[in-house]
Amino acid sequence: MRPPRSVALVAGGLAIGAAFHAVDVIHYGWWPYAFGPAPLNLFWNLLLPLDLGLIALLAWRWRAGLVTTAMLMVADVTVNAYAWLILGFDAFAGAVPVQVGFAAAVLALAWRYRAGGPFTTG
Repeated sequence: MRPPRSVALVAGGLAIGAAFHAVDVIHYGWWPYAFGPAPLNLFWNLLLPLDLGLIALLAWRWRAGLVTTAMLMVADVTVNAYAWLILGFDAFAGAVPVQVGFAAAVLALAWRYRAGGPFTTG
C-alpha cells in the first residue's frame, strides 16, 4: 500500500527540522548548542541524523516511520520544554508550541494508521 499524503507532510516537517539543525551545524560546528547542558546538547546534535533517518524510514516503512517519528517528537518536545520552562532558555518559546502541534499531528496519524488498527486500509 502506498503511504497516505499525510506521511509526505510528516516527512516535510522532519526535513524542515533537519534543515534548521544543519544550518546550526554549518554556522557553529558539531557542538552548536554549547549554552545547554551536555546531555541536552548531545540530544540536539543527534536530531540532524535522526530526522534524516526518519525521512528515509517514512519512505521505506511508513507505518514504522510514523511510530518512530511520534516517539522522537515526544522526546523533542519534552527536552525543549524543559530547556525553555525549567532552564530558562527563552529561545525555545516560539519553537515549542509549533513542535507540540507537529507532535500531536504525528501522534494522531500514528494512531490512525497503526498496523491492524480499525482505520487502516490495505
